[in-house]
Amino acid sequence: MDVLKDLELLVLSRYPIIAVETYEEERVEAALQSVAAKLQIPFFVWTVTEGLRRHGADSVIYGTQPPLAALANLAAFKGDGLYLFKDLHRYLGDAEVVRKLRDLTRPFGQARRALFFAAPRIELPAELEKLVAGFRLELPTREELRQLAERVVAELSQQHRIKVEVTPADFDRLIDALKGLTVFEVERSLTKVVLDDMALTIRDLDRLLEIKRRLLERQGVLEYVPTEDGLGAVGGLGHLKEWLAKRKRAFTPEAGRFGIAPPKGVLLLGVQGAGKSLAARAVAREWGLPLLRLEPVRLYDKYVGESEKNLEQALAMAERMAPCVLMVDEIEKGFAAMGSSDSDAGLSRRILGRLLGWLQDRAAPVFVVATCNQIADLPPELMRKGRFDEIFFLDLPTPAERREIFAIHLRKRKRDPAAFDLDALAAAADGFSGAEIEAAVVAALYTAFAAGSELGTALILDELRATRPLSVTRAEDITALRDWARDRAVPAN
Repeated sequence: MDVLKDLELLVLSRYPIIAVETYEEERVEAALQSVAAKLQIPFFVWTVTEGLRRHGADSVIYGTQPPLAALANLAAFKGDGLYLFKDLHRYLGDAEVVRKLRDLTRPFGQARRALFFAAPRIELPAELEKLVAGFRLELPTREELRQLAERVVAELSQQHRIKVEVTPADFDRLIDALKGLTVFEVERSLTKVVLDDMALTIRDLDRLLEIKRRLLERQGVLEYVPTEDGLGAVGGLGHLKEWLAKRKRAFTPEAGRFGIAPPKGVLLLGVQGAGKSLAARAVAREWGLPLLRLEPVRLYDKYVGESEKNLEQALAMAERMAPCVLMVDEIEKGFAAMGSSDSDAGLSRRILGRLLGWLQDRAAPVFVVATCNQIADLPPELMRKGRFDEIFFLDLPTPAERREIFAIHLRKRKRDPAAFDLDALAAAADGFSGAEIEAAVVAALYTAFAAGSELGTALILDELRATRPLSVTRAEDITALRDWARDRAVPAN
């Protein structure tokens, strides 16, 4: 296990103080117990409620609840030892505690002695920054999750009559759904979904994803977007659909064994209402992956350092949820012309630089779908090959695509498309986007309901004639967009 090797190496390298960033105190304690056992040295644990005690011992060293008293005992101990202080990060603003920690670094650095403190976030005072080694306890790997899930199911099967009705492929998908959860969260969530119906089936996948959604709601920057319709509910976009269909199974273990790396993502440029966001939702549904949405403008905070922290949290959360689809909606609104702006003391450049680095180098299977309406506003380095696999241009639908879009929206509203003159509707909707076609169907439906009549072709034609689409009101912008995309992007239609 790499975590054990890394912790052991830190101890043998004589780092006196090690700060572990994690939500999983129990995993840290178990890992340090294993390291101490292997090195055959004592292991002590301190909490502010109990004090200092040797791991496994019933009694606590008297009077060691105050942190200074506990640290004083450490100074008196001789020989090797590992010490986990679970609550010490709460006292790093105390000058005496900081002084005592600095005093301990010299004797600790001369033996296999190390003081660990663990917390989700640790802010070190300047006096300790050069003396403390940082360590991030990563979340369980896929193989660890598999072993954990098998253990939980086995234990539940011993206690209850559990039906396990999953194929190996189904179990792989359930394991993927557990990625990003802590050991505690995996045990509790898996136990809950199994005991709820005394079975483990592929139907539990959606319930595990719902648990992840609640985690995102607490995080605040990313939004979990439920997906209902697949690519079949998206009219047109034949080239984009074909490209996506070839990569549908790219996130499976079989693809990895075949030598295929997961695709990075696509940049969808197009006319407003052409279906960019709809396509992103459909991809997630079609591939059976959770969909996360990042609105770039939500990253920015008035407090120094918070914007960068928001981006780091968003990217880390996306990697925790992987494999997943990350939709960066209207990317130009958050990253337009950033590279040349000095008005914010370089914040924009730092945010953009971090995003570019992550897009280029990320190892986690996060498929990014970025949507954009104004390509001229984006910095050129964001469109370089390697950030995205492809740039697609979503133009206004063709006559055949308009027929298909009308049929989709009529069928969605429980109307038989065969009862409508789709050719006449497609001809009348020349220059309309998919969103504008849907709006016309909805408006006609309201008119029919108000008049107490049934929806028909004539009512939809009336709505189309009363509408001026964007291709008319923004003709110059759409022409410029088409001119840019002609030799620089792949047609999605």
